[in-house]
Amino acid sequence: MIKKATMLMCILVMVCCLAACGGKDGTSKESDTTEKKNDTSSENPTTEPEAEKIKGSTGSWGIYSEILVPEGMHIKTGNTTEADDENAVWVNKDDNPLNYFYFILSTAEQSQKDIDATKTANAKYNPEEVTVKAGDYEWKGLAYSYLGTDVAQMYATIGDKVINVRMTGFAYNADITTAVLGSLKLK
Repeated sequence: MIKKATMLMCILVMVCCLAACGGKDGTSKESDTTEKKNDTSSENPTTEPEAEKIKGSTGSWGIYSEILVPEGMHIKTGNTTEADDENAVWVNKDDNPLNYFYFILSTAEQSQKDIDATKTANAKYNPEEVTVKAGDYEWKGLAYSYLGTDVAQMYATIGDKVINVRMTGFAYNADITTAVLGSLKLK
């Protein structure tokens, strides 16, 4: 009974996060995506200071030439409707796919609209505006706790691109978060 309740709570967290973030057209869409168990990864650990604390490998997909994939996690390609979308990539926990980092190419304006919509939709969870320095990048957005689970949505400018990250199960300022966010390199 406890396992069923826990699974139901995890599913609700994921649905709420995806519903709050929405799709490109303002609606939330779900479909299966293709998982790739680090088949595009090298076994070289990153050398960023935060990443030294977090063991893992370096993966890549589409526009993401380098991303830290911590031990116990894997890359899942594309977005919720297109597994081949080279502008989107997930880094999921192996034992709980509801704990993830989801990166997608965006614009500063669209990222801010998404954050504002998430803030409004989750107002009862007291989202707070946050900024975190990870590697060479400053990520800004919001963070809150949904039924005891850390949730955040932030964006950063990397070169000439803006990347939006949505994460569940990781505090916005945790070592694993700053290691993954700071490791990001784009083509």
